[in-house]
Amino acid sequence: MIDVLRRILVVLVMGLCIGLLFLGGQMVKAEEKQWEWPVEGVLTDIFGSRHAKHFGIDIAAPVGTQVYAVAKGVVSRSYYSNTYGQVVFIKQTNGYETVYAHLEERFVAEGNRVAAGQNIGRVGNTGRSSGAHLHFEVHQGRWNPDKTNAVNPLAKLDKQKLSAYVKSDLAATVFQQLHQTSDNCILIHQGDTLSELAVKYEVDMDQLRKWNHLENTMLNAGQVLKISP
Repeated sequence: MIDVLRRILVVLVMGLCIGLLFLGGQMVKAEEKQWEWPVEGVLTDIFGSRHAKHFGIDIAAPVGTQVYAVAKGVVSRSYYSNTYGQVVFIKQTNGYETVYAHLEERFVAEGNRVAAGQNIGRVGNTGRSSGAHLHFEVHQGRWNPDKTNAVNPLAKLDKQKLSAYVKSDLAATVFQQLHQTSDNCILIHQGDTLSELAVKYEVDMDQLRKWNHLENTMLNAGQVLKISP
């Protein structure tokens, strides 16, 4: 009888381990999913500029444009700062902390739970700012005054929307940054065609259109194109 109980216990433990492995795999997949963009606008400044003292990206947009949480989490701070202006910090469930600065208005308070894509404020020109834009930062772990945990936000945001937002004179620099974290993207140069690229990279042209959400085969210089899923 004891031997039977031991066998049953072993089966139960194995089942629990398999279940935890499956759950862990699902969590990794969820964490690797690219984030929503925080605002619709034009990318005007990038991570690492200003002699490596710019720890986020700037997205220009008219005052009042809606700002959204890039991923779900809990608001860790929501206040007025002399530098950030009206600012919201969100501690995301994936371990990152994100910063949304220079807002005109904040719609969330400290302790509020937010969902990915939730409207948390509006674009403004508050604090140390020279024009209406969203300054957006990503920190791997907690934010700190020296910003030693800051990472490039463009490596986390949905790259399929990048070509619609990036300023043309920044395209090459943005691509160089992203190429360090993604080998499945190329930068489009003047004269490149979708058909030639499909042949070069041995990819079906319809697949290229699907992966990049292209309505037609037209390409623009400076555009970032995915060449694999």
